[in-house]
Amino acid sequence: MSVFKRLSATLSARVDQLVGEMENHDAVVAAGIDDARRAYATAKVRAERLRQDGERLRERLAGLRADAEHWRRRAAGCDEEARGLECLRRAKRAAAEADALTRTLSQHDATAGRLAAEVDGLRRRVEALEHRRRLMRSRAATADAAAKAADLAAAPGVDLDDSFERWEIRITANELRAEAVAVGDDDGFAAAFEAHEEDAALRAELAALKGAAGNAAGAPREEDDHAR
Repeated sequence: MSVFKRLSATLSARVDQLVGEMENHDAVVAAGIDDARRAYATAKVRAERLRQDGERLRERLAGLRADAEHWRRRAAGCDEEARGLECLRRAKRAAAEADALTRTLSQHDATAGRLAAEVDGLRRRVEALEHRRRLMRSRAATADAAAKAADLAAAPGVDLDDSFERWEIRITANELRAEAVAVGDDDGFAAAFEAHEEDAALRAELAALKGAAGNAAGAPREEDDHAR
């Protein structure tokens, strides 16, 4: 192989690789499934129309056979030969049409059978493609998550332990702040009792001081009375 051919083959392979990497596989598969679904819907509609046509052909065939039998009975009951012959000709004409329609109906049924098989095959194909797409999406999501986790673990500039520690410190600080608020509420309730008790103690002490002062002021007057 010449150098030019090897270079061309290498470039072609590289281009194919780049296209494959840039390709949105999910979108491509979705478009393919949509095409398959439209083909299935089209075939299904045509199969239904073919079935309805078959029903009409069968009704027509039954009518022709009934006409042929009806004209035969008329021919057998005719007193005039000319009328009997005409009835018999009509019976044969209806029978001939019935025979031709029978062949047509046979071909129609064969075509309808093949189309029904194709419709069923398309249905199974669409279901298989959709199922495979779901599997590939699940695998892709799992693989992407695993790859991101591996990248984080392998990245030298990323220390998740420090991130978790800072996160825990922040949570702990918030928890302590919440506990302080709760304790503050309890202290406020207790402080009301403490303030009441403190006021009572101060009143008692003030009353004692006043009583002592009154006793001190009354003692000299008693001594003066005795001196007099």
